[in-house]
Amino acid sequence: MSRLDRRGNGRIDKPRGPQRDGPVLKLGNQVTVLQEGVTTQVQRRGMDLAFVFDTTGSMLDKINGLISCMDSLVADLDRLALDWRVTTVPFGDLTITGDRVVDTQPFVADVDSASRQLRSMPMFSGGANLGESSVEAMLAGCKKPYRPEAVKVLVLITDEPALGHRQGARAVDQALTALDAVCFTVAPDLPYYRQWSQTHGGDWTQVAAAVDTSSIAGLFRSLLSRVVSVTDEVHRLGGGSVMKYLELERGGE
Repeated sequence: MSRLDRRGNGRIDKPRGPQRDGPVLKLGNQVTVLQEGVTTQVQRRGMDLAFVFDTTGSMLDKINGLISCMDSLVADLDRLALDWRVTTVPFGDLTITGDRVVDTQPFVADVDSASRQLRSMPMFSGGANLGESSVEAMLAGCKKPYRPEAVKVLVLITDEPALGHRQGARAVDQALTALDAVCFTVAPDLPYYRQWSQTHGGDWTQVAAAVDTSSIAGLFRSLLSRVVSVTDEVHRLGGGSVMKYLELERGGE
């Protein structure tokens, strides 16, 4: 016999055999035996996720594709009992008048608010030149008010090269290291985009300027599932530390 709490935070089971001293609380991958008359505090493991999103013209279909996958993201997060928050960092090309990097979007913790924030991101022109301000946006994303105990995850989504990448690529790498963050990139096949993700525990996924809607939805569904599984592994294997998790991963290679 079991009971779910109102947010799906855990399940309380009555013991099925003599090996249990009391009811068992299952919270994601954690199992806690409850003792009668003893207060047991179980903390959900945190994840703070920032979508660093190029919102110039060619990216509208990517925004819609990501929004369509938010329900599956939340289902995966709840299945692993992750206490999650989401924010966005919309950006364009800082060399174009009117374009900017928006670093003021708040963290939200429910799917409706997350979807609304994605839909309401300001759109930028990007100009007619090749490249957007991915470096500046990633640096802004690293400065968001993350919770100290949460695993920090940045997902960069752009279909353009990064302006100033020669000087900025190392700065982004250093900022991700200082934050102890996981990084995923959905971006063109360029060395710095691959490096940011591969060095910081995530994955690089190639994106084209024009792909069909079903392919975009499939891409983001796979990406978000991977984001959740890596966050779970960072908590389980690294005790919440990305650096410790990477040491274990690389030690096993």
